Amino acid sequence: MKKLLIVAILCYSLLGGTVVHAKKPMDLLCDNREHIIRFVSENRKMMLQVDYIMHRESRCRQLAFNPKDPNGGSYGLFQINGYWCQPSKYSKLGWLQEKKVLKTCADLWDPIINAKAFMVMYDYAGWQPWGGEPWI
Repeated sequence: MKKLLIVAILCYSLLGGTVVHAKKPMDLLCDNREHIIRFVSENRKMMLQVDYIMHRESRCRQLAFNPKDPNGGSYGLFQINGYWCQPSKYSKLGWLQEKKVLKTCADLWDPIINAKAFMVMYDYAGWQPWGGEPWI
């Protein structure tokens, strides 16, 4: 019996046991938008920052609109300001149109396009369009 136990332990150590580690669920403010957050980044810190910004800006609502913001208001999950998608003296088509993210500001109602706009803007200006780096 002792030899059988030693052989079993040896086989297990040589063949390697499979240990499954489940991903710890993230405590997100916008848990119903986790797929959008993961679309933007898989980095845990960045995911928490994106979640925080999304919650602060739109309360996780893809149809959020703030007409009081200048340049035609701010749209969607990340409250992308109309400045980024309207023609101006700096951009004949609109900055996001030149980056091939969207065709019109109305496209920002689509959560994936809104997230793509966020990513392009973040790559260009960091957290500045959202008031600086989140404290998370």
